[in-house]
Amino acid sequence: MIKNAPDVMTVKEVMKVLRCGRTKIMEFIHNGVLEAHYVCGKWLVFKEDVEEFILRS
Repeated sequence: MIKNAPDVMTVKEVMKVLRCGRTKIMEFIHNGVLEAHYVCGKWLVFKEDVEEFILRS
C-alpha cells in the first residue's frame, strides 16, 4: 500500500496506509511520534515520514 501512496499524504490517506483511525493518527502527530505539517488548515505527512514510522514500530 505504501508503494502506491503519494509523496505527500493527508490524514485520511495515512489512515488507509497505517490502518488506524483518525483519532490515533492525530494522537501520533500531536505526541511527535509521526511528523506532520499543518498547511492551509490541513495536516500533511510526507511518505518518507510514514515509512520511517512503520520501521520504528
